[in-house]
Amino acid sequence: MSTDFKYESSGYLKYFDNPKKLIVSVDQELVDYYRKSVFIKINRQKYDPHISVVRKEIPNGPWGKYEGELIKFKYSGEVRNDSVYYWLPVECVRLEEIRLELGLPLISDITLSPDKFHRFHITIGNIK
Repeated sequence: MSTDFKYESSGYLKYFDNPKKLIVSVDQELVDYYRKSVFIKINRQKYDPHISVVRKEIPNGPWGKYEGELIKFKYSGEVRNDSVYYWLPVECVRLEEIRLELGLPLISDITLSPDKFHRFHITIGNIK
């Protein structure tokens, strides 16, 4: 399965301490646009739009070092889905670098897209 990452966007890194979590904030309008492009009604995501970078993991590196850094990323405009979730695949070398600096592997079950095909994703909704 080939993915064309032809669109670019950006967001800011946000760290949380309890529990440890690192995300990139994503523009709500971007997510709303793609959610409206799906031909069935899907529910808005539970949390503000984001790309998960660290969650349910114990980092072993400089936590908080890049707070507020503007992260540029590429994404596919092709909405993907499984039986519950709808998402956009994301590609971002900078996030891979940060994960490695934190002593984490490039691949995490949390950051992977639900189909386990892309290292990062933006959830746009679900049918729960």
